[in-house]
Amino acid sequence: MANVANKGTFATYSGANLNEIFYEPVFRSDDIMRNYRVLPNVKHKMNVFTSAALTKIVNKYTDCSAASGSTQFNIDEKTITAGRMRVALEQCSKEFFGTYIEEMYRNGVDVMNVEGTQLGDAIVNRAVKGIAQDVVRLAWGGDTASASAAYDSMDGWIKLMGAGSAPRFKGNAATDNEPTAGEVLTGLRKLYDEAPAALQQVATADKRFFVTPAVYNAYLANLEGSSADLAVTNMQNGYQVVKYRGVELVPVYEWDTILADTNPNLFADTAGGVTTNYTQGICYTATENLIIGSDVTDPEGSFKVFYDDLEEKMFFRGYFKLGVQYLYDSLYKWYIFI
Repeated sequence: MANVANKGTFATYSGANLNEIFYEPVFRSDDIMRNYRVLPNVKHKMNVFTSAALTKIVNKYTDCSAASGSTQFNIDEKTITAGRMRVALEQCSKEFFGTYIEEMYRNGVDVMNVEGTQLGDAIVNRAVKGIAQDVVRLAWGGDTASASAAYDSMDGWIKLMGAGSAPRFKGNAATDNEPTAGEVLTGLRKLYDEAPAALQQVATADKRFFVTPAVYNAYLANLEGSSADLAVTNMQNGYQVVKYRGVELVPVYEWDTILADTNPNLFADTAGGVTTNYTQGICYTATENLIIGSDVTDPEGSFKVFYDDLEEKMFFRGYFKLGVQYLYDSLYKWYIFI
């Protein structure tokens, strides 16, 4: 028998279109409000004063005397210079004419305005996540002497600490840039046991081991099948928290990008007159020793989105100041695997 319904003129079938845009996951290495000291009122430059410890002032009484002790302490000055940061993005709706995404556009005179559409929401989502990542990347890897516009807006902690007083230990890795679980444990133990006395006295909750992702993963291998008190893994706000002797390990995923792009001196070693740049390390520090200066409390939220009828484009603009500094050489130490 013949079909009651016949196929007429059909366009080529190319499959169903799902009315949703999927976002590639963007992971922040850490929470700037939890792992650093944030000063939200830095317009351009702020001078930070540090006071050294005053010790050995208690002496034996011998006789009546108007003389005072000769022990002194220094009040030093450090400067946070906040660079002017700008995020400038734009989108013309014409880019997706003739595609299924055009079905999500507005109607009539607002057809060119992608604000509030799924495309507009995707742009804002990606921009906000990108700012969050870039703040951490610049805070650690910024270098005003860099030839790259992605890094030359400010000096980050890696450069600033690299000029500090004996900033690092060096440890041999059997394979360059691939420390083993045992070598990572040796590095953490050396930092914990031989860090400056001032850092050792800071409460464990107020210190961090900032590590490269490879070091973090190698340390996890030490925990497999272990319930030792020296290494604790638990969940906090839905995220895995890993600790060594009570001090949290924070994997800084932006370090991989920084080290590949800039080859900082702190991660370099000169042996036999040949300079080799390495890519795996640990920074043991007090959270209050690392300062982020900005003119806003939340750089990733300092933006505006608007549509211009004349240019027929949606614009994303963000403006804020950003600079970093550390306070004391006695409150940090690096371990570089070579």
